[in-house]
Amino acid sequence: MKISLLSDAPHHNLALMKISAYHKAECDEVMLNAPIFPADYTYASILYERNKNEFVADEYGGPVFSGSVLPDYINEMKPDYDLYGYNFSLGYTFRPCFNTCDFCYVPKMVHPDVEHHSIWEFHNSEFKNILLLNNNTFQDPRWKETFEEIWDADLTVEDANGYDLRLLDEEKAEALKKTKWLKWCFFAWDRIQDDALMIRGLKIARKYKLRTRIYVLCGYDTTLEEDFYRCEKIIKYKFDPYIMPYLGKTKASKRARAFKRFMDTFSWRKYKTIAEGWNNYRYKI
Repeated sequence: MKISLLSDAPHHNLALMKISAYHKAECDEVMLNAPIFPADYTYASILYERNKNEFVADEYGGPVFSGSVLPDYINEMKPDYDLYGYNFSLGYTFRPCFNTCDFCYVPKMVHPDVEHHSIWEFHNSEFKNILLLNNNTFQDPRWKETFEEIWDADLTVEDANGYDLRLLDEEKAEALKKTKWLKWCFFAWDRIQDDALMIRGLKIARKYKLRTRIYVLCGYDTTLEEDFYRCEKIIKYKFDPYIMPYLGKTKASKRARAFKRFMDTFSWRKYKTIAEGWNNYRYKI
């Protein structure tokens, strides 16, 4: 059979990589994002709601389709890394996040399971790098097993979604410090009401001199003054804030995009406070 795989994902699509592995094991021919390919069967995995009706396929899946999950016999396949020409492994050791942040899509998704998984369910031993897709690794009671497997395999790690700073303690900080990172390990400060837990986490991260950046969600439900406050606290503990504007057409979202442009210039370093630098920034909305 000839199998066509279609997706609007800008990078990888893990579901299609597993579907590809299954069909190649059946000796089928598989093509990715080749809509004129004369296929016998077509799968479309759609990430963005705006593209829901842009693909013609025999079978549809992805986050925009409620309840969309792979059957077990495909979900248990190791991904086909040749589909994207990757030389690194990617996958989940723990899929869910039990937080209920209303700005996040993850709590609305149907996850195949809530169990811990070994990296060896998806890791190719020929690769030296691994990309973790976990939504909240530290909510996994067996989180340390993931790191122990990574250390034993001497892997370099990239994490797509970062770590929950509110859950950071000394044992977790030691694990992050011991791990080899491709760039950084990331944290996020999304909500102003998490102030006390975030400062506690920042103190621990600073104590262990973690190589990290802190994402800061702006333009959702915080004031500009609260954005200043979070950034100032992050800088106090010698980390760089990375502004993540909430996507939208509101005045707050537009202001957040301008604030990101300002922070990305690092011109705020010339001033005593971020507020002073912002007040002298020429390109505010």
